[in-house]
Amino acid sequence: LLFVRCPRERLLHEWSRSRLHDWLCGMLPLRRADTAEQMSPSERQRLVYKLIVGPVEEGCAGVNTENERWVQCIFPLQDRSFNKDWIKHWSSKWLIDRHDLRRIREHFGEEIAMYFAFLQSYFLWLAIPSAIGVLSWLFGWNFSWQFGIVIVLWSLLFTETWARRESDIATYWGVHGAEKAASFRRPHFRPDRTITDPSTGEPIPFFSNGKRWLRRLLGIPVVIVLALLMAIFVSFIFAVQTFLDEYYDGPFHSLLGFTPAVLFSACLPVYTAICTHVAKVLTEYENYEFESEYAAQYTTKIFIFRFLQDQLYLFLTAWVFVPHQDTFEYWLRGIYDMMKELPPWLMPYLAREIEKDGVVYTGIKASSTPATTKIQDLLTYFIVTGQVVNLMTETGIPLMMRWWNSRALKKASAAWVDSLSSADTAIAPADVQNEFIANITQETQLPEYDPYEDYAEMASQFSCVTFFSVAWPLAPLAAFLNNWLELRTDAAKICATTKRPIPRRVDTIGPWLGTLRFMCWLSSITNALLIYQFHPNCSFLPTIADPEEMKRFGRTNLSLALVVLLFSEHIFLAIRWIIMQVMA
Repeated sequence: LLFVRCPRERLLHEWSRSRLHDWLCGMLPLRRADTAEQMSPSERQRLVYKLIVGPVEEGCAGVNTENERWVQCIFPLQDRSFNKDWIKHWSSKWLIDRHDLRRIREHFGEEIAMYFAFLQSYFLWLAIPSAIGVLSWLFGWNFSWQFGIVIVLWSLLFTETWARRESDIATYWGVHGAEKAASFRRPHFRPDRTITDPSTGEPIPFFSNGKRWLRRLLGIPVVIVLALLMAIFVSFIFAVQTFLDEYYDGPFHSLLGFTPAVLFSACLPVYTAICTHVAKVLTEYENYEFESEYAAQYTTKIFIFRFLQDQLYLFLTAWVFVPHQDTFEYWLRGIYDMMKELPPWLMPYLAREIEKDGVVYTGIKASSTPATTKIQDLLTYFIVTGQVVNLMTETGIPLMMRWWNSRALKKASAAWVDSLSSADTAIAPADVQNEFIANITQETQLPEYDPYEDYAEMASQFSCVTFFSVAWPLAPLAAFLNNWLELRTDAAKICATTKRPIPRRVDTIGPWLGTLRFMCWLSSITNALLIYQFHPNCSFLPTIADPEEMKRFGRTNLSLALVVLLFSEHIFLAIRWIIMQVMA
């Protein structure tokens, strides 16, 4: 372990340089510091971190985990007293205010404070669709076109309101233009040659944009392969679900119906870890020069992978498996017809049997579960189970492991002190500090906090609420309750299960706002298609002559579906333009 402390004179010098650089980038500092004590902890740590990892030509050390063999990680130490007070204070409050955000900003930096400001704003806005969704659920208004309009308008108003809210926050914090001011060259950037700056005449590292675009194109096959793997896995899960629904009629039939969704949710963390690693590797391979470029591309990849894992199953079920269920069941019949013999223990529990040429085969019964019920059950399992799994994997299990390790460390320390006391040996101050060193060593083994994962989780939840609330009106309420808990568990995660985040200045939530706007546009299509396909008796939609066909498949006319899609998408664009003009 190597502890780094910066002299006050150098810290004030770097503060002055940073303020001058901010002014040149268009930022207006709200205050100045005459002494190091007047700086907030996040400001001091940000400057010290830049001195450590910044390029040598800018007067920094240029030390990072890539170019130094013996450097494994660089991070600030946790302030345990602050963390304890923070968790205790938040656990006794229903909402956080701007004073709480100011404390977070002064201790952890603008990036963490902006995330919690976004999370609380999103949490409060969810109260509107939650209340309307509860009424829709109580009155049985599933696939209601009125509720679909409410959801689309709500998502549009929320994203545009937040765009102005984050601008106000950046002005209040004095960090407008922070992304530009913080865009220093990444230590992992590897130039292929050096060119001369036409303005200053100084040599600067350079990497060809053509090479970078070629490297970005190489990522497309990787995304396609991961999408195909997810599609294959989803098909397998649906086949298991079909077997349990249409064939199996034995013990625990109702409980086993949860098996596919639980299996899928249990495998999601593995797929998420693989996708996150692939996203980091691909973004590093593309070799971006500045942190802002790297963050934008990394965010895009995280969103694509999370979208595949969270929405592909629901999309395939609603618009592939359910409308073409007869074809899918025909393929399953072919598979079972090719089987010479079924396991004897399974035969008594099959729904029914048919005999052909003296051989007993299984027969698929007509589906007794309506298509709307399948989608609603699947959505319920995903939202509830997914939130429980995320809570346990992100906070619950790491906290239990941290508690167990700390308990073992305290026992070992107590036994060591007792042995010294029994030997009448005075405990030197250096010996007493061993517990402190052990705690810091434990911090080095913790993972780094990645705000992209939390933003991706909220974006995934936002997509479920905006895409499928018409199918399950309680989805906004589930998200509302989860986010109240998320405000506290994320704080506990930052304090106890990850390293202390390195302070970074931001003036927005970055590319995630564009992601939310994209999902608002897509929600206008998904809601319209779900209402068209499954609304039972809407006056302006065509009726299906066969009630059983409507029950099993919904409306499957592709031409009419395209008309509904284009109409709803153009109406959305018109409404968005009107809202933008009014809010401007």
